[in-house]
Amino acid sequence: MTTKIRKGFKPVALATAILIGLTAMTPGIPVYATQDHSASVQKTATASREAIPITTESIERFADSYFSRPDVRERLKGALFLVVKDDKVLLNKGYGYADVAAKKPIDPDTTVFRMASISKAFTATAVMQLVEQGKIDLERDISEYMAGITIPNKTGFPLTMKHLMTHTTGYNYTEGSAAASRISLDRYAKENIPTVIRKPGEAYRYDNIAFVQQGYIVQNVSKLPFETYMKEHIFKPLGMNSSDFAMSADVQANLAKGYGPEGGEIAFYDNTPYIDPTGGLFSTGSDMAKFIIAMLNGGKLGDNRILKEQTTRTMESFQYGIHSKLPVMSYGFESFFNHLHNGEVVIGKGGDLAGAHSWMWMLPEHKVGAMVIVNGESIDPRIELFATFMQQFYPDQRSAATPQLQLAQEPLTRFEGTYRNLRNPMAISSITAGQDGTITVKDQMGTHKLKQLEALLFQDEEGMKAGFKEDSNGEISYFYYNAPDSFLEKLPNPDQYRDVPENHPYASSIYLLRKLQNVSDDGPNTFRPEKAITRAEFIQMLVQIGGFQLSKQPVGFTDSAGHPLAPEIQTATERLGVAGLQDGRFEPNRAITRQEAALLAWKFAQTYSTDQPQKAKLSGEQPSSWARDAVQFVAAAKLFGPEVKIGANGAINYEPMRPMLRQEAAALLAGLAVPSGS
Repeated sequence: MTTKIRKGFKPVALATAILIGLTAMTPGIPVYATQDHSASVQKTATASREAIPITTESIERFADSYFSRPDVRERLKGALFLVVKDDKVLLNKGYGYADVAAKKPIDPDTTVFRMASISKAFTATAVMQLVEQGKIDLERDISEYMAGITIPNKTGFPLTMKHLMTHTTGYNYTEGSAAASRISLDRYAKENIPTVIRKPGEAYRYDNIAFVQQGYIVQNVSKLPFETYMKEHIFKPLGMNSSDFAMSADVQANLAKGYGPEGGEIAFYDNTPYIDPTGGLFSTGSDMAKFIIAMLNGGKLGDNRILKEQTTRTMESFQYGIHSKLPVMSYGFESFFNHLHNGEVVIGKGGDLAGAHSWMWMLPEHKVGAMVIVNGESIDPRIELFATFMQQFYPDQRSAATPQLQLAQEPLTRFEGTYRNLRNPMAISSITAGQDGTITVKDQMGTHKLKQLEALLFQDEEGMKAGFKEDSNGEISYFYYNAPDSFLEKLPNPDQYRDVPENHPYASSIYLLRKLQNVSDDGPNTFRPEKAITRAEFIQMLVQIGGFQLSKQPVGFTDSAGHPLAPEIQTATERLGVAGLQDGRFEPNRAITRQEAALLAWKFAQTYSTDQPQKAKLSGEQPSSWARDAVQFVAAAKLFGPEVKIGANGAINYEPMRPMLRQEAAALLAGLAVPSGS
């Protein structure tokens, strides 16, 4: 794929200098907004708890005030904002341009946007229609609906539709890949068959594959192509005449252009699969208002009904969370930003694709819903807009006094450890217990002190809650906090290598990689720290750090066919653009040089960030021209161990031509996996 597409939602600030960016992302890996102003919005909110009544006039003043702010207006390409209440559209308004060069304004009636993962709410609606008809049972093993596909299951527990809908499948990977362009839904589902490795329902991990499979099931059960089913059973009854899951001529003619972080136009791209139940919906503001009204009105719009009232109530009810007071999922909707809900019941759904970022939220008890979508990467107003909306129209009416809960005296040391994000294995959190009844969490967002509210439930200084989950033995197994797309699993402490004592200068890096299971070694006993690492071994560790699904394509290098690490080499070729020699060889068993390792690390980092590398002052032997940027990146980020000497003037002697030792590779890769500050 030439266009890196994101499926998911980037709901909180999770910025790291190395691996998080705002544009070119590996398909399926979430990006996290670096512009989360929600905390500052809370701090600067007026002391008054008086809500501003929601009217057409007050909402338009609110929206116009926000989008006319100089810092927003100067960076915005185009946006659409809509609000509905009590079956009426209060605001449905465009700001900026659908086509900047042509000065074509956003038209809420005709401008089509990529709705990204808001599409999942529609896919879930289709599933629930078939549940109402008795054609799907949410508690039944999905194998009955997956004609032509057998999903390996190593757990002995059934995988149900409920697990698919709540992102709790237990799959070994949750993002697919495609070797062909314009691949069909049917083929995509059959070429991306994960394995159930964790008990279904045990843990939450945002799951695009699960929603591909739901679309596939809708096709199988209804005997209609997915896009036809959606048009006939959802779009037509609601009068959503400009909406489609297929890239029709009308859709393409009215599609808002997408823009990159520097303002350049993003090249047109197809969805993958071409008909995509996870993120392939095209729609307008006017059409989306109809869907939101129907969901808030018990599945009915005017005289037409798409769901029974009880079904919509089920979809809007929380179905899964790590704690009863920290819900995560309903059916097709999410419960992110709990600290911004001000005590209200709020469900939402957001999504991200290149040049398209959306967030839809609903307050079912008030019959209020809203949606904002932008077509550029240079500004992401979603969190700030939502936080300000809640402060103005639904300020917190709860007592400011924090109840003094009498907790059983349990040792907070049980929560200590290293936790890894199930969806993004590069997102690591470390937790330590304090002497003041708090725990400290260190992650890519910084350091946070959390106070215990009750058993397994904590809260930080900004009011964001965190929850823990126990296993069947009462041991802590999972953690959920500020990375809303996944639980984090607690990692066991690794056994010690015979040749790496605790006081070894590279011990912390080596044992971190072993704890993360991102290490190439000879088994449980030896690491061989002072032995040179081969090109294939370095690739293997890099692929493991990224959590990449291994390629099923034959390796492209003439000397690597049949090599034990051929799948890893081919995966790095496809994901990172790894190149071999001009004669078609890769030399997998040759020791990798330090500048070659730096280049691979830099390619890996570029997969997650478009930032230019910082410049470092280099001394001694200089790198080759093709590796200069990469060595600058590694040196500036200090992705090295004690082997690197730094002069009094700050110049770094990286020794780029020397073969890299395994202990040195551990220092580089551990720094790449866990950026500075965590």
